[in-house]
Amino acid sequence: MLDVISIGAATVDIFVKSRDFLVKDNYLSLPLSSKNEISEGLICSGGGATNSSVAFSRLGLKSACLSLIGEDLLSQYIYQDLRQNQVDSSLIISQPNDTTDYSVILVTSDGSRTILTNRGPTHLESRHFNWELLKNTHWFYTSSLEGNLDLLEQLIGFALENNIKIALNPGNRELKQKARLLPLLPHLDFFLLNQTEAEDFSGLSASDPQFWPKISSSGAKICAVTNGRQGAHVFIQDQKYYSPILNVIPIDETGAGDSFGSGFVAGLIHGLKPEDALFWGIKNSASVVSRLGAKPGLLTLNQIRS
Repeated sequence: MLDVISIGAATVDIFVKSRDFLVKDNYLSLPLSSKNEISEGLICSGGGATNSSVAFSRLGLKSACLSLIGEDLLSQYIYQDLRQNQVDSSLIISQPNDTTDYSVILVTSDGSRTILTNRGPTHLESRHFNWELLKNTHWFYTSSLEGNLDLLEQLIGFALENNIKIALNPGNRELKQKARLLPLLPHLDFFLLNQTEAEDFSGLSASDPQFWPKISSSGAKICAVTNGRQGAHVFIQDQKYYSPILNVIPIDETGAGDSFGSGFVAGLIHGLKPEDALFWGIKNSASVVSRLGAKPGLLTLNQIRS
């Protein structure tokens, strides 16, 4: 029996950090036709499903990754990372003749990043699932489904029928379909947004007195809002918990949301109270942003408990 199945995107991430990146007025640039040095680089698996499944495994849980990838050389990075982290990859679907999605992530000296993504034809659909095998878990951790709310509705219905808890960290394509997404929220055990997403979703600025009440009444059993270097809030009905970030030097902010959400849910699975699970999310995220890439900084169970 699995503790959690992570469902969503699997990509190959190519990280490039350079002291030559110029940042001005929120734009990143390089001189045209120039040659520049890479100060640090990394090629590894990425995407919400691989990032969270590895996080769960390192935190002592039996996890699996369910994604759709191509059958090409890039896909080997994904399988290799999952194997090294004891993640069950048997639910991954490889499409012959398709290419695996990849991203080039440009990282500046202060840890900010700009992401260029190549999305191929690999989009998860209901027909790719062996639904009988999905009964073999206690949790679904669902990240972006590239806007496929039909699939999200099926996953939620299946979870309800089979006593499986479900977490959702949606992507922009899901959030743009607010009218369809809102009725699904009361069925979620955990709903995660960053503050920019929460502002867009609620139609209110975080400075508006009605912003936090509206977020807390979204319908999900537990709702969390992260705000980068300003920490995170967690809402459970009329209870609100807040934690600032830990004092770390950010190297790369990629994977901060994935590590927070998976750290929080892992805490719940291990039996922690939500306010203690919040600290697990904060601690896991702080460790991740102190390293290049979304996985090298993910904590083990002993590390997060220390």
